[in-house]
Amino acid sequence: MKSQPSSGPDMDKQAQLQTADQTLKGAIIGLVTYVAYKYDMDMQLVALAIPVVSGILAYISTLVGNKKTACLFVAKDDDQPK
Repeated sequence: MKSQPSSGPDMDKQAQLQTADQTLKGAIIGLVTYVAYKYDMDMQLVALAIPVVSGILAYISTLVGNKKTACLFVAKDDDQPK
């Protein structure tokens, strides 16, 4: 039985890394929100800061790890124009 190209141990590892990456970023955003609430920061300021924090975390994720696991929307090598 042939395995499909999109399955296999490499894809499972990629999916695990993707899940771990997103979970860590979500935990950091949750912690930032909790600390802001605990110190009575203006909630409107926190609401404006959350997308900024999310963007910074996504950028750091692409610098630290594999760009393919940092974002699902990164083009594959064979999708690049020639």
